[in-house]
Amino acid sequence: MALKLQTLFETPADQRMSAQEYIDSPDSERKSDLIEGVFILASPVSRNHERVVSFITSTLANFVSSKQLGEVTTSNAAYRLSPDNVYQPDVSFVRTERLHLAHNVYFDGPPDIAVEVISPSSRHYDTFEKKLNYGRFGVGEYWLIDPANRQATFYTQIDGQLIALPTKDDVLRSQLLDGYWLRLAWLFPPEGSERPSELEIAKEQGLI
Repeated sequence: MALKLQTLFETPADQRMSAQEYIDSPDSERKSDLIEGVFILASPVSRNHERVVSFITSTLANFVSSKQLGEVTTSNAAYRLSPDNVYQPDVSFVRTERLHLAHNVYFDGPPDIAVEVISPSSRHYDTFEKKLNYGRFGVGEYWLIDPANRQATFYTQIDGQLIALPTKDDVLRSQLLDGYWLRLAWLFPPEGSERPSELEIAKEQGLI
């Protein structure tokens, strides 16, 4: 997610919004976040960013659907984490038993899994403010994907903090979704190579 640069602490109190004001505002229909009461509007992202988002969305949705685990949503799904924080992650997952918390235009609480794909202008928000708040407000896992540096980390929730899960043999494994895993080479194919098809990945993950 690419964001317009803005220093959160420079925003005067009278220019901040509550979560409800953000949800009620027509501006929240656009890709954006409310971070500590500050409205942050997304700006256009690179095609590579969107390719990574699409890849994660498709593989995650295939896995979740095949096992009937819940719902996968993309970048305009809003999650009300607190009275001052409403985030729209690039990709998210909510377990079936928590779907009753969904309202018409927002979800009242954190997703079980939030995925953010870093863009140059979103790096600080994704790796600091949002990571901190995803942890303290109860997201189960936070997947932070960094195309520029060809890195990815899956974080898990432990007592209000997000702790990095180990990566072995360049494979990322979810603890929350038993059996879901990704190779780094799928996220960041070598030069001149292409990602495997959805069918090939489904076979490798044991879905078919």
